[in-house]
Amino acid sequence: MKEVIDFKQQRDIGAIITDVFKFIRVEGKTLGLLILKISGPAMLVMIASYVYYAQATMGDFERIFSAPSLASNMIISSILLVCSYIAFYALLYGAVFGYIKNYIENNGNVNENEVTQLARNHFWSYIGLNIIVGLMVGIGLVLCFLPGIYLAVCLSMTFPMMMFERKDLGNAISNSFKLIKDEWWITFATLFVIYILYYVIAFIFQLPQLIYYLVKMFTMMNEVSINPFEIVDWISISLDVFSMIAQYFLFALILIATAFVYFNLNEKKNFTGTLETIDNLGKRENDV
Repeated sequence: MKEVIDFKQQRDIGAIITDVFKFIRVEGKTLGLLILKISGPAMLVMIASYVYYAQATMGDFERIFSAPSLASNMIISSILLVCSYIAFYALLYGAVFGYIKNYIENNGNVNENEVTQLARNHFWSYIGLNIIVGLMVGIGLVLCFLPGIYLAVCLSMTFPMMMFERKDLGNAISNSFKLIKDEWWITFATLFVIYILYYVIAFIFQLPQLIYYLVKMFTMMNEVSINPFEIVDWISISLDVFSMIAQYFLFALILIATAFVYFNLNEKKNFTGTLETIDNLGKRENDV
């Protein structure tokens, strides 16, 4: 029988990290395929835009800006890259949080069609939320850095809240501050540890690219004249795309951890899981 993880309970940092990897071990394959199905098209556009952008900028920048067609193509590919990037992350948020929502409601038996529908229904909401949260955190970082860090932690709860509590954009933002109140430091510490783990794992996938760059730079040092743009070729672009795809999929780890943090905070403040357990016990006794 498949192990079902209970999200709605209080956890310390160690328990959250342990259960994140336990959830990935149990549900990782199914979740990964569903992420690919839901957000795959946006990822393909994003990769194609990046490859075209890298190919367009390969060489001398003076040549690019002296040729109007090359410059315009570079601008178009940049716009496509940004738009597909935003779309991909909106779909990724919807896929991961939708999967967890369906997982909880169906006691571990996920309905893929329902998850796909949840992701599609929340697509524009997550695009708007990503833009607004990004602007708020960005302004906070520019003004004094620390306010940006504070806002980033508080607003991190808006994303799961929008899915799990069906909050609109405004309510998700306002309620996230209430949820974080008196729990900011422990939330910051948990997310900090998770991000460190994410970057350590992501760095492993970047090693082939870094090794290739180092080897190529070493061989170019023996040449009389060195063009710094020659280090960018199709092999380096391919390795960059590989590490980029790995990082995008690994970001699901952060979203899963954010869901665990959300339910931990919600349980501390509202005892939702405890009340549901008591209610279920009462129903069982009445049935008997």
